[in-house]
Amino acid sequence: YREVEHDDCVRVDNILGVQPTTDNRLLLFMENHNVLAASLDRECTARAFYSGFYVERNDDGRLCVRRDLLQSRAGTSCSVEQLTRLVAANN
Repeated sequence: YREVEHDDCVRVDNILGVQPTTDNRLLLFMENHNVLAASLDRECTARAFYSGFYVERNDDGRLCVRRDLLQSRAGTSCSVEQLTRLVAANN
């Protein structure tokens, strides 16, 4: 896989699942079958989000880079610093 740029926001309702990675990011599995990589701020540990997260809903219903906080079920709060989309690499 390779990463390509993505918008700074996603609709929260379109996130179907989440998985932490070993490089301290979260993989977001989207309703449209896209997989996004969410880079967290430096003080955060992706492992804290192993069982998902909450996000306070905004009027626009979106999760945006450097705007919204993710709240883990364990109580950790983190912001997303970057969103990228994973696509199949052509060899």
